[in-house]
Amino acid sequence: MRLPYRISRLETQPTYCAQGNTQLDYRLALEGWVDGLWFYWVPDGTAALPEETFYLKGPFSGPEVRGFLTVSPEGRVLGGVAVQGVRVEPLPERRLWVRGVRDGVLGPYVGAVNVVKPDSPSFCDPSW
Repeated sequence: MRLPYRISRLETQPTYCAQGNTQLDYRLALEGWVDGLWFYWVPDGTAALPEETFYLKGPFSGPEVRGFLTVSPEGRVLGGVAVQGVRVEPLPERRLWVRGVRDGVLGPYVGAVNVVKPDSPSFCDPSW
């Protein structure tokens, strides 16, 4: 069965902050529309824990969707809330994933074309 929408070309910035929360910029191509987007912020090659997921309610329509997620160095997706946490060493490279939702049905996983590496300068806001 062909979905009535298609998500492709999910991209993110190349680094995230190792010492504090990061606004992780993203953009994706969307053909059609979805009711919402599920994001998964996970170490590359692993399954997502509940705190590594975030649902962004829509609707959204293409051709492009842009935004950001606030993420912690430990991998929690915080939405727009700033929360301090305990740092875990070593910090892994991570990949952002997304799934569309339409009429309550989840679409396929779409992974970002790039991994995001931890970065630890004294001031860290690695936006695009």
